[in-house]
Amino acid sequence: MEQAESHHESYRRLLHAPVIRNMRVMASHLALRSNHLGMFADAKQIRRIDDHLAWLLGHKAATFDFIGQVAKEKTLLAGEGNLSFTISLTGMDRIVPSRLTATTFETEKELAEMARANAKELRSMGMTVLHGVDATDLAATFGSQRFDTIVFQFPNAGSRDSVEGHTANFILVRDFLISAAKQLVYSGQVLISAIDSPYYVGSFQFEEAAEVAGFLPPKVYAFDPDQFPDYEHTMTHQSGNALDDNDQFSTWVFSLE
Repeated sequence: MEQAESHHESYRRLLHAPVIRNMRVMASHLALRSNHLGMFADAKQIRRIDDHLAWLLGHKAATFDFIGQVAKEKTLLAGEGNLSFTISLTGMDRIVPSRLTATTFETEKELAEMARANAKELRSMGMTVLHGVDATDLAATFGSQRFDTIVFQFPNAGSRDSVEGHTANFILVRDFLISAAKQLVYSGQVLISAIDSPYYVGSFQFEEAAEVAGFLPPKVYAFDPDQFPDYEHTMTHQSGNALDDNDQFSTWVFSLE
């Protein structure tokens, strides 16, 4: 029964795809015209509508082997905060810790006690852990070094300020992708997980950020935090586990080819 429903859903998406694509073209033209006329608020709203259409077009069309991708050769985990996600990864059978590099935006002195303990444990496994790394300027730390996979879990700018009609979260993701593209092998992938709702998708505008950074339109897959029992994601400037307040999550997969 579930398989039949899955086929029906795929068929329905296939029938609707041309209509959604035409609507996205119209939205793109309207957004450009609104920007040209100085109607930045209207352009921002139209881009959010476009992101919702993109969400409908490609939402969770297939499964994705998150662990398998991370296990490929060299992986960089950016903006790891308390490093609990990295800790969860090291417990997976296919993961080789020595192939992973984890970074935090906070300096070593700024780390919370939990993050310090996690960093110590990860280094004991032979893993590289670096602090004070800006995910939007990875070259400052890694130079010409390249990775097969670059991961940024639940990015959050911690601000609602807007710049020229864009949210702070869009600016963060856009600048991260521009930076990540320079550190990625050409056949590699960038993985960004986020809360899956029209509000958050509209805030990040993943497709527009991908285009600016030179990536193909991202593919969207379900993300299940229950696969990572030690993962405790904390929101910027807030306490508690951000995953507890939501139940729908996805991973956006970005490729250069």
